[in-house]
Amino acid sequence: MAQAQAQAGFQQAFPSTIDIPLAGMPLQRGTGTGDQRYVNVIFESYVNPLTGGKTLYAIKRPGLSNFSQPPLAAATGRGIYFWRGTNALYSVFGNTVYSGTTALTPTLAASTGKVWFTETAPTASSRLLIISDGTDNYNITTGDVMTQIDEADDAQYPQSNLGPIVYLDSYLFQGQSDGEIWNTETDLFTSWLATGVVSSEQYGDELVAIAQQKEQLIALGRTSTEFFFDNANTGSPLQRIVQNSFQVGCAHANTLGQSGDILVWVSEGQGDGGRSVWKLDGLSKMINVGTPVISRFLAAEGSNISNASCWMERVAGHLLYVLNLTTGNRTFVYDVDENMWCEWEAAAGSAEFPGIAAANANGTVYIQDATNGRIYTLDPAVFRDSGSNFTVTIQTDNYAFGSPLIKFQEGLWIIGDNTTGNLNVSESDDDYVTFNAARTIDLSTTRKFLAEGGSFFQRAYRFTYADNFALRLSMMSLKLKMGTV
Repeated sequence: MAQAQAQAGFQQAFPSTIDIPLAGMPLQRGTGTGDQRYVNVIFESYVNPLTGGKTLYAIKRPGLSNFSQPPLAAATGRGIYFWRGTNALYSVFGNTVYSGTTALTPTLAASTGKVWFTETAPTASSRLLIISDGTDNYNITTGDVMTQIDEADDAQYPQSNLGPIVYLDSYLFQGQSDGEIWNTETDLFTSWLATGVVSSEQYGDELVAIAQQKEQLIALGRTSTEFFFDNANTGSPLQRIVQNSFQVGCAHANTLGQSGDILVWVSEGQGDGGRSVWKLDGLSKMINVGTPVISRFLAAEGSNISNASCWMERVAGHLLYVLNLTTGNRTFVYDVDENMWCEWEAAAGSAEFPGIAAANANGTVYIQDATNGRIYTLDPAVFRDSGSNFTVTIQTDNYAFGSPLIKFQEGLWIIGDNTTGNLNVSESDDDYVTFNAARTIDLSTTRKFLAEGGSFFQRAYRFTYADNFALRLSMMSLKLKMGTV
């Protein structure tokens, strides 16, 4: 009798309608594709200024449109940069540097992997775009004349450098893995000083990358981060800021993304080798923005983290850090503004996003393909990739709704904008092992509804949308009835 009364009371208290937001963080238990996922979306929040209430939307990500193919054939993408010195887009495919679609000479000598760009000031004695491949520098003038610079030009040139190159206060800086950071003479970008060197040696780890933020140079080691400023010293002008150091390092330079004064990178843990993603915002504010799920995927990369690629640009109003992982064949996207993670996939599905580098020119974001020699534009008004549809997937957590008892689904509503096409809806009642045949909701109708969803104890939902139109969803509403067993 008491048990029956308790069940009856629970049924009466159980809400008949439950709202579930269609936005959230990845919740994979391992490195598979089960559990909660959000694929090919970005998240966007709106706060009501009167009530303070917040609505979070999942929005279909922008698509890729073909812009150019400088090598006119498949080729390995290595980097892209827009230089206002010539108002041209520079890209490196294979061993060739292109200004727009014009190949420059000489070709890059015996190097592979990512290239790095910097530029000198318009007031410098020589206004240059400088490309480093970790072996040599390639200085490009405003007349698109390119000159290779290495130790044959100056014995003090830091050969076997890390790649990242920094222009700061009329000096060029480049680092080496032993921790040495070398600089040129002031305003002389092919003349390296024999005494122009400082070591990042506060901790006993190797140097991985250097970067600039405001007036400081940042030295990212394997397990530590140090900061330097221009103290106008003789030789190297740099002076270490001892109190600003952190025991958080960088797994590989290829994971370092920067937009303005914000840096994001994959960290390497102190001692335990643990990895996460860190953000440096405003010189001294370092924040761990990774999650346990992201850390598991990063750990699974092992030494292949050296094959990762990343880029940072503002896309559709959101500052995004896009990280491609080759072992996991996945692309994870961190939204700096919303502090949320999602995934992006290629149009073919179940593969990492093809873009490996990006540049912004006059409000347009350009994306370099990893392998096919193409440059795309990433346009918020385009909803397919290079003419092929891609699929938005929203896969929810596995819900028991606070009770082990059986539930009966009497209806499901989708709250979102009217658009063209169908939303496919399927459910899994066996912890993501199988999903039932999808039913469809016509998204052009005001009432986006599915009747009678059967019974379950725990249920996960999967929503997919593959049509070439905009999509914006906020939540699903379920009408449920509680059973007695």
